[in-house]
Amino acid sequence: KEFSYWFSNPMDNIIEGNTNRNDDLIGRLHGIIRPFVLRRLKKDVETQMPGKFEHVVKCQLSRRQMFLYEEFMSRSSTRMSLQKGGN
Repeated sequence: KEFSYWFSNPMDNIIEGNTNRNDDLIGRLHGIIRPFVLRRLKKDVETQMPGKFEHVVKCQLSRRQMFLYEEFMSRSSTRMSLQKGGN
């Protein structure tokens, strides 16, 4: 109950924009939850992960999807992006 009293209402107000950010409150919250947060780096976990498999499944587009796709592909900005090879 004490945890909720300290953090619930002030954090709600910060999220809703009713109060300015309280760095002291956020620091206390981080100090409390830090021991419970598991952080692992990709390089450490990558060796434990199984290989990646990619499956391509082709399916028909609905009429609406086809319309949206054709409209998107006909835009000049889309064509320029595809020509440049950019995202």
